Amino acid sequence: MFTFLRRGFFLVALSFAMAVSAAIPERWFADKAALEPGVTKAEIYHALPKRHHPIAELPAVLAPAFKTRPTDLTIFVGEAYFVDHCLNHHPDVPDAIYRRLDEILAAPEEIILDRREGRDAIILSKTIDSRLYLLVLRHYPPQLVYKTLFPADKARPYPALPRWSATPCQPTQQTP
Repeated sequence: MFTFLRRGFFLVALSFAMAVSAAIPERWFADKAALEPGVTKAEIYHALPKRHHPIAELPAVLAPAFKTRPTDLTIFVGEAYFVDHCLNHHPDVPDAIYRRLDEILAAPEEIILDRREGRDAIILSKTIDSRLYLLVLRHYPPQLVYKTLFPADKARPYPALPRWSATPCQPTQQTP
């Protein structure tokens, strides 16, 4: 009986860990590596799946940062979009950084609100290996979507945009 309960507890814990851990599928990195430099967006979208897949879970404490609070905290992205973005927009981001999405989500250094042009997005900043990276998540109800991950070119990116803190649950405007 004790072994059965222990095994059940282990399976529940494993399922929980898998559900909250950010994970870009390794196959996507292999598909990205197999493509030739200079491959176009159209070629990528023709060759790779476009359907959205879950890659991470937004910590519940960050949900109120969105203009419209998401009810499903699962973050989605399509393989073709992800690979195109890596190759054609941010080739300077090493694969190792994408594998650390869970660190950015779990403990961002700053949470920036992006409401420009009607957006409902948050930008999470995190220094990894001595470089500041920005992870952008957009809310297209009902889905949360990975938009991009890139290195910041300034120590304090987007100084005019408001910052958000979990306590109090209000956006705050900081002066540059």
